[in-house]
Amino acid sequence: MVWLTWLGLVSWGVGLIGDEPKQALPSASGGPSVTGQAWPAFRGDGRSVTSARHLPLEWSPQENIAYRVQLPGYGQSSPVVWNDQVYLTAVDGDQKEKLYVVALRLGDGKRLWQKEFDASQKGRNNPMMSRAAATPVVDAQGVYCFFESGDLFALRHDGSLRWQRSLSKDYGPIKNNHELASSPVQYNDLIFVLVDHSGPSYLAAIDKSSGQTRWKAERPSRTSWTSPVVTEVAGTPVVIVASGDSVTAYEAATGKVLATLEGLVGLNIASPTANGEWIVIGAGVNRLKPDVAASARSNCLLRLQQKDGQWSLTQVWPGKKAVSAFASPLIYAGHVYFLTREGLVYCVDAHSGAERYVERLDDEVWATPIAAGDRLYFFGKKGVTVVLKSGGEFEKLAVNRLWTPQEYAERLAQARKEAEKKLPPPIPPGKNPPGGPVVPPEEMQAVRYATVGDVVYGVAAVDGGFLIRTGTELIAVGRPGNPDNAR
Repeated sequence: MVWLTWLGLVSWGVGLIGDEPKQALPSASGGPSVTGQAWPAFRGDGRSVTSARHLPLEWSPQENIAYRVQLPGYGQSSPVVWNDQVYLTAVDGDQKEKLYVVALRLGDGKRLWQKEFDASQKGRNNPMMSRAAATPVVDAQGVYCFFESGDLFALRHDGSLRWQRSLSKDYGPIKNNHELASSPVQYNDLIFVLVDHSGPSYLAAIDKSSGQTRWKAERPSRTSWTSPVVTEVAGTPVVIVASGDSVTAYEAATGKVLATLEGLVGLNIASPTANGEWIVIGAGVNRLKPDVAASARSNCLLRLQQKDGQWSLTQVWPGKKAVSAFASPLIYAGHVYFLTREGLVYCVDAHSGAERYVERLDDEVWATPIAAGDRLYFFGKKGVTVVLKSGGEFEKLAVNRLWTPQEYAERLAQARKEAEKKLPPPIPPGKNPPGGPVVPPEEMQAVRYATVGDVVYGVAAVDGGFLIRTGTELIAVGRPGNPDNAR
């Protein structure tokens, strides 16, 4: 996630809360901006907002698909883009011993190069585990890739290796049920990597040029899969981490804790979204201690301020009903959008938190939606994309599919058959899964197969189109890289 100047696209970029001064809120971090030629990190610049031109409104399996590229192994990371190259990561092998970085040509999907590395820490390769879930970051010098094994690589755009290191060797093995999924974030010459797990947890700042640790902030041990974001407040670059029951702001240059807010619930999956001093938190339900009302209150807006050298992090408004799942919250044009596990989209007023609408989408959404112009794109888990008009009234503009319903059913059946060879034995009815309460059989079955088949994990937006990543495939919609010929 990388930030420069606010894109100037939308009204919420000129003041968010009540009578606040009409100031332009900064874009997310001090690195490449999301201009249509680059999608440089997870959620672009951490906000999932783009100024890309000529994005398609409609597509189908037979129309407006530029190409489909089969990828090695399996990966849950989003694609990142720099100029005319697309980068993706994946893992393979019974113990995820193979780590892949792949570069494709944006215009036609041609494979430019593919690199394979050995994992320094092995892990179980099955649909219950994280599999290359961390999205890379990219800049003018190349691409930086982090894996759940703790391995971190920097490669030039031609595929040559600049440096590599293993955080699991340097700082201890990574211990996390379902393994690690946090994506790195960048600011100028630094990469920030969050490792929250049952071992010694930390946030580390890594020098882009050398791979050396610039600073390392120790954190309490906790299990989390959220990604940090970077924002700028009062001229100070700040790293925001939401995890467990707290949100912490670190000074990007030193790792010093500036402010912490505790007492929240379920900050384990959805990542925070920040814009200047405003931070939106997406919270889920803590399965070990479920409290839906507390989780809903934790889907909230925070404000990070600095006055007379003192920092504060306070809640502006609490959430009321929405409880987030996998997708991070989206802030756009004066509204905040939360996505639930049941496939509901909650639209609330960014200033007050007042509910504007609640509607069920045509598909469950895991990937964070993308805002562009007057449209919101919700990329469904099963390949059904719903396009809404932005704003406080629900207006559906299009529903698009990557596969026909019959194709999807056939592909899913085959994928389940293959997954049975790798999945661990199901937990017998009435038994407790490790570390949690009894789960109903139907829920266990859903969890068991949640990441089997054509799951849409992440999306990149560039001039002319979208790049949609499933576990095994990259699908280009529209005319990515060829906006003048887009439909």
